[in-house]
Amino acid sequence: MKPKYKHPRRLRILLTLVLLGVAACLWEFVSSQNPYILPAKRSFKYDVLHVSPVDIRAETSNLMPSPGGASCTFYTDGEESAGYARGRDNKAVWHSEQAERLVNYLDGYQLDFPVGAQFDFSLSPLYTRASGEGWDAVVSRERATYAGMKDVISFELSTFFPFLLNDGVQRYVNHYEWRFLTDETWQQENRVAVEQSEYWAGGRLTEQFLTATVREPGDLEYDSYLFAIVYTRSREYLRIAVRFHSEDRQTPDWFRDSIRLNLRVFDPAGAGHYDTDYFPDLDAARLSAEARALYDELANGDTLKWGIFTADSFTDLENGSVAELERELDYTFDAALVYIHFGKPFPTEFMEANRKKGRVVELTYQVTENNNENMFAHTPFLDICRGECDDTIRSFARAAAAYGHPFLFRLNNEMNSDWTSYSGVVNLADPQLYAAVWQRFYRIFREEGADNCLWIYNPNDRSAPPGKWNDSLAYWPGNESVQLLGVTGYNNGTYYAQWNEQWRDFKTIYDEIRDLYFPHFSRFPWVITEFASSSYGGDKVKWIAEMFAHLGDYPNIKLAVWFNAADYDGDVPARPYWLDETPETLAAFRRGLHGES
Repeated sequence: MKPKYKHPRRLRILLTLVLLGVAACLWEFVSSQNPYILPAKRSFKYDVLHVSPVDIRAETSNLMPSPGGASCTFYTDGEESAGYARGRDNKAVWHSEQAERLVNYLDGYQLDFPVGAQFDFSLSPLYTRASGEGWDAVVSRERATYAGMKDVISFELSTFFPFLLNDGVQRYVNHYEWRFLTDETWQQENRVAVEQSEYWAGGRLTEQFLTATVREPGDLEYDSYLFAIVYTRSREYLRIAVRFHSEDRQTPDWFRDSIRLNLRVFDPAGAGHYDTDYFPDLDAARLSAEARALYDELANGDTLKWGIFTADSFTDLENGSVAELERELDYTFDAALVYIHFGKPFPTEFMEANRKKGRVVELTYQVTENNNENMFAHTPFLDICRGECDDTIRSFARAAAAYGHPFLFRLNNEMNSDWTSYSGVVNLADPQLYAAVWQRFYRIFREEGADNCLWIYNPNDRSAPPGKWNDSLAYWPGNESVQLLGVTGYNNGTYYAQWNEQWRDFKTIYDEIRDLYFPHFSRFPWVITEFASSSYGGDKVKWIAEMFAHLGDYPNIKLAVWFNAADYDGDVPARPYWLDETPETLAAFRRGLHGES
């Protein structure tokens, strides 16, 4: 006699729940736009199922062929090719009577550009640049990143209930992309006019447009911008920035129509390829003999040099903190860091005093009027672009030339941030303006005979906002005008845990910096232009000891400058960076300098 199941109903319920769970997981995999799931879905689609992203019918839809017939040029890893190559960086450009249609398989979109458009794929993993008569454009596929669980849950639910929930991507864009452009105070202070529009479909925001026009543009190459944000059903969105002349109404209308009518978005495929060739072009730079000797000493030296910044070094060089630190450390620093803001004179006396003590000065020159404390206020940056500040730059350059001796010139550091008055996001969200300002400084310095400085290009190690368009490579001003790469990576500590700040050891910070910059800047000597460790959240003594243990892992680093000060929250030192914060931290630094265990 067969045994009877005692609880068949329970088993059926359990089996039903299991099947529902499996179905839910499958549905989540198929429907979810979670950024952690999307790569797996795309890999399964392209690498396992071998689906091709090439869709000739879609790519040629509504595209009138040229008189000789439809023609297409394929590019693989930036070079013309015979066709699509799986797993590579692929683009296609369809040529027609009314448009050049770019199909960017790497970023998953196709977009029409005016006839005759030329494309630059050199920074393809970040964005594609296009240009034509009277305009240029940058297109990137960006992603909204959230720190809070509330936003993550809201986004996931919004894929099922788009009418009820806002997925937060628009809030992200409005804050990280456009908060300066749309601020009335910033507009008035910097003489910029802004207009906005948006489009909705099926209860969901699909596109946002913003037009910015610079009043009294002066020397600006382009005085108007069209920014377009195209939303997808994921956290990813397309960012399109077009520059043009304000009297040209055809170009912005053309791009609006192209985006609204002919844009197609699909799953990205392939691996990105850079085509960069960054190196210090010393022949073109024509440095003075002393400056070239300093460069050679840094580039070819086997011993790491050390520099220092203290809050009183500019006002009390003889008896202040630097002198006291050198006595306590039994060490003479090789370099001294100083900050000069726009409009202030060249610090000749400070330079001479340090030179007599055997220190080279790292002169950090920042285009700000308010110590980078009010990002919505007037900034001289756009005035420089207009050509209204050449006399100020020329006076500074003339004094630098008169000083005659070599120094390190760090112009507008951490430009890929949102905490400097000269940053890209603060100034029309356009990194090309930063390069133009740098080149303007460099030209004027050359004209005034200031060939005694080594120019340091110094982005921040983490971009803010973290968009591809704001990557450090987007700001590059040219090989002729850069001799040193500045790297900056702080262990900020955990005082601002609500900003997701974490304790990071030296090796973690500088491994990331090496991996980020070495593929592009391996031929440059590197300078840690400022860095330090907080004491909130970990063992600072141990951090210093491990720093000295690992500095040799990065042979490109030739000089390191400790920022011996603090960042304050009111009266509270929120990030205490002093190397002499305690007798123990000072002793740890002294042991490291002298090679003691």
